[in-house]
Amino acid sequence: MVFEEPEKEIRPEDEHDTEKFEISINFAQNGKVWTRNEIEDDDGIFSFSVYKEIDHESDDPDPETISECLKRPDWEKWKMAIQAELLSLNKRSVFGPIVTTPENTKPVGHKWVFVRKRNEKNEVTRYKARLVAQGFSQRPGIDYEETYSPVMDAITFRFLMSLAASQNLEMYLMDVVTAYLYGSLENEIYMKIPEGLKMPEDLKSKAKEICSVRLQRSLYGLKQSGRMWYNRLSEYLLSKDYVNNAICPCVFIKKSSQDL
Repeated sequence: MVFEEPEKEIRPEDEHDTEKFEISINFAQNGKVWTRNEIEDDDGIFSFSVYKEIDHESDDPDPETISECLKRPDWEKWKMAIQAELLSLNKRSVFGPIVTTPENTKPVGHKWVFVRKRNEKNEVTRYKARLVAQGFSQRPGIDYEETYSPVMDAITFRFLMSLAASQNLEMYLMDVVTAYLYGSLENEIYMKIPEGLKMPEDLKSKAKEICSVRLQRSLYGLKQSGRMWYNRLSEYLLSKDYVNNAICPCVFIKKSSQDL
């Protein structure tokens, strides 16, 4: 047999025998295990079985373009995901006016990224579409200056966790949805018009290739997006009387005699 289903879990006392087992790439879902010393692959059956299992994982890949989405039976769900992304971008005022690309300006590219979120049972729970900028086409000194964004190190995070535990403090976790879209750009950046964005009436007679849209907010994929989001967040926290220092730029502290 090529595949062997273990009758029971491997016990600690059997750990010295675990080297003879080879688990499948999706062991968590199907529990398939191969036993090395019982495999005879003279005719390539084992290799073929491994190939088929790997190939099965890519039987239903996520689409890479809107054109691919249109050909799929679940197009309506992808359409809703694309509309939700464009609505979010418009709500954050990411796009400025669509204009004829200025001279000596090289618009950055873009790409739609499509992902199906799955649960622990490998069931699709959400269709997600995200428009990202192709930051590799940005030019240093023209499209961006600084890209560094402070990040909290693990030691500082563990210290804050231990401090909260020792002082019996409450901790809250907050996630900012589409955080990068809140950052304001310091450079004048134009992007090629993405699929799904409507051309204005006065430019419909012109070729789409000679037009571009100006970005007013940082977009995922831009080299400076992380820095712009940090600048926006830190500016807001400092205005609310929080303080930080150069040693721990990601930790903001506010002292108060009253409950916050």
